Amino acid sequence: MSSARARIRPNVGRAIRGIVWTALFAVLAAGAAGLVAQASHAPGSEARPELTAEGDAALNARLDQASARLQSISDDVDSLAEAAKTALEEISSSDPSKLQDSLDAGAAVAGRIDTETRAVLTSLAGLPGSEPDAGLRYSTDTLVRRAAILAALEAAANLNAQWLQVTANAAQVSQLITMIDGHDQVVLDAAAKGRKAQYARAVQILDDAILAVANVKAERVKLIADPGPTVLDQWIERNGNYDLALQALYQALVQSHGNPQTVKVQDARRAERKAFEQLPPDRRTIIVIVAEAARGGLTQAVLAIEDARGRMDDALAQAGGQPGASGEPSESGAPVESIVPEGSPAPGESGVPLP
Repeated sequence: MSSARARIRPNVGRAIRGIVWTALFAVLAAGAAGLVAQASHAPGSEARPELTAEGDAALNARLDQASARLQSISDDVDSLAEAAKTALEEISSSDPSKLQDSLDAGAAVAGRIDTETRAVLTSLAGLPGSEPDAGLRYSTDTLVRRAAILAALEAAANLNAQWLQVTANAAQVSQLITMIDGHDQVVLDAAAKGRKAQYARAVQILDDAILAVANVKAERVKLIADPGPTVLDQWIERNGNYDLALQALYQALVQSHGNPQTVKVQDARRAERKAFEQLPPDRRTIIVIVAEAARGGLTQAVLAIEDARGRMDDALAQAGGQPGASGEPSESGAPVESIVPEGSPAPGESGVPLP
């Protein structure tokens, strides 16, 4: 019995020692795994910011300066967007100087944006962060901030060209409205001569009205890319038909020496009356014509400026949310709600009094 107990004690001791060593190995293994995991963090991750601290400090110092100047550019972009919408509203104004004033104001702002943007881009020449190993030298937040600021500058760099498009299209649309107004005034002048029985002179004046319609048609081709029928096409057709019918009536009166009772004069008068009834009852249709012409480029240019403003706001929000950023994000721009404001003055009546 005593020898059996003596053999059991060493076995128990070995078992206990095995358990202790197993537990110790487990603790060591867990500790080693922790060391490996800690050592495996990428240099640019939050776990090891000290590895990118020097690069982040240097890059953010340059980004801080650019961000402060970018905020000033963004304020000018807001002003440019407002000038563009004002230009849209003033296109149908009876006072063309109002449109020109808004275009001139926008041109000054666009030029300032272009100059400042070029200066900031020049100051960022050789900006680090585009190297193949940039992910190891700079934190992800810093690189995201860098990309946001460059994207905002890219948006601003295109705005001067967009404004030049706004100016060109606004001038063309304004010219179209002026041509329509001029045509209607010529027809009124011809009708005034007809009421005074100056029929030959009225015929000559209507040649200018017919030419004015042809000029409007040429502008339509340049301003509206859609070849399909438009309200402007209807204006061209109906006013062209009326001008020809009224001229034919005056020619018949010239040939009849002012006698309204001849068959030719009566036929011409019926044709003139029928063409007159096809004219718009008022000039509200001019609003639709302006909208159609503006869609050919003016509205797209204004929306492009709004889009650029939105991209700059987003970029500034990203840049301002990063460590070291000095700018505050600005409010996002609202989209253009309408092409022509409610209550825009109609340039005049289309119809003319009968002779």
